[in-house]
Amino acid sequence: PGEHLLAMASFFRDPWALAAVGIAVPAVLMGKFLVTRFFTLPHSEPEPSPKRAVPGEEDEVFVLYQGKQSIAGPSGSLSIFCLKVETFLRVAKIPFSVKGALAFQGPKGKLPFAKHGSTTTCDSHYMLEYLLNTFSKEGTSREHAESTRKGDAAGMLGDLALPGTMDARQLAVAKAIEVVIEHRLYYNGMMLRWGHDDGFAKITKIFFGAVPAIIKPFILRMVRRNVWDTMRAQGVATHHVSDVDRREIEDWDTVATLFETSGTPFLGGDAPCPQDCTLFAALDSLLNTPFPSKAKDHVIAKHPALVEYADAFRARFFPDVGPVDMAVRRESKLVMI
Repeated sequence: PGEHLLAMASFFRDPWALAAVGIAVPAVLMGKFLVTRFFTLPHSEPEPSPKRAVPGEEDEVFVLYQGKQSIAGPSGSLSIFCLKVETFLRVAKIPFSVKGALAFQGPKGKLPFAKHGSTTTCDSHYMLEYLLNTFSKEGTSREHAESTRKGDAAGMLGDLALPGTMDARQLAVAKAIEVVIEHRLYYNGMMLRWGHDDGFAKITKIFFGAVPAIIKPFILRMVRRNVWDTMRAQGVATHHVSDVDRREIEDWDTVATLFETSGTPFLGGDAPCPQDCTLFAALDSLLNTPFPSKAKDHVIAKHPALVEYADAFRARFFPDVGPVDMAVRRESKLVMI
């Protein structure tokens, strides 16, 4: 033992040995990072999403895990996908509870995720599919048309119009609106929140207020860069913010035209369908969170039917969150055009 201690003491007194260690350790860590970042897939083969609840667990409480911010929409989350799922649960009258979580805690590293008995589900699309499969029957068109619960009206799951009750055009329009929201408008909004300095200043206060000052600059830089990489891969971050503003306005015009020409109060007809949950989530996120944009001003000025729809939806299905904060809605963002 004494010889080992002497050898260690001699090693730590040798400047060349310390220099070698000082070079080797960072080199190994950097090599591991580069291999992981650029040469290793994040996973091999993802597990398929669960289709329905385990038999006998249908009556278990559905636990929704989502981010909780002090300044957010009616669900307490800034994510339209979290709000979409909670809205579906409320409209369909499915018993649920909400727990705060961080993205890395989810099986796929994203929010929302949920636990229902022994089953864990991820991704809002597959979560709604899981809920429909669990609580309703499929019709001849392979769309859900009848609830499996007692007390639900024909073609309904709680207050939700099941997709099997919609005609082909109704369903196509509803799904087209959902695609525009989730694959275009979502990333436009992400760019203006995370990419633009005005939006990121608000994000910093909401998400990173409790981060110690000594490490905050590094954390902010790392997280913002990760989000930026996602936006660049999608394409939105390759455009000037004025182009993003213009495209977002055009997309909301498209959504408004499809909605307003349907001639019904909801995408599902006289009752909301699953895609109404997505439309409401996107509108509430646009209108009632402290991230003003030119698209917000445009929708308020040019599409009052969408604003009335969102406000009525919120009042009906989120009565516990109180009225809309008009001060937040009136905020304006200065963007160079």
